[in-house]
Amino acid sequence: MVENILYIVAAYLIGSVPFGYIAGRLNGIDLREHGSRNIGATNAVRVLGKGWGIPVFVMDFLKGFAPLLYMKCHLGGDMTVFTPAQMGWFLGVMFALILGHTFTCFLKFKGGKGVATTGGCLFALSPWVGLAALLFWIGSMIVTRYVSFSSIMAGVGMMIAAGVELCVCDGACSVADGMVMGLLFLILVLVTVKHRANIVRIMNGTEPKAFAPKN
Repeated sequence: MVENILYIVAAYLIGSVPFGYIAGRLNGIDLREHGSRNIGATNAVRVLGKGWGIPVFVMDFLKGFAPLLYMKCHLGGDMTVFTPAQMGWFLGVMFALILGHTFTCFLKFKGGKGVATTGGCLFALSPWVGLAALLFWIGSMIVTRYVSFSSIMAGVGMMIAAGVELCVCDGACSVADGMVMGLLFLILVLVTVKHRANIVRIMNGTEPKAFAPKN
């Protein structure tokens, strides 16, 4: 039990590393005071440019992917044989990584919106689920060009793909599968709530679109 708790605490601290904030400070800028005032990769691209924003995205992605992949291998690598207790431990680490990014202890518990780190976790959880989320994001971006809305749609794709893989392809939903679906739904709710201001701006017609010409 102590080992489990230490893993989860370590995951939270890893997730809490604010790469966007660090990149901004290296440029003499506090991202919390510019653009959308968010420390995530999207605002880093908007304020600092792609040369800084893309590395921020990669690091935010990896801090979700690498620790969770390690945890998966530590538990044997095959999630289909995880016991409910093992799955609970695994999902606890996953959620801690995401919570660390969205509520970082290093910035008074105000962080990013969790999209890149969640993406990294999804590809460690299941490449198929991660790919589905990415394809939903790309499809939504092509149609709407709203990064925020597309991030929510990626969460919808994540839920659909996980449901198909766990409950359709495997033939039946186990307790562990139900735990996975429950956490993914919680993550979808979290990502949606973190984008609530963007949703309001979309409804008001004031949300900036990606690739729109600058005035």
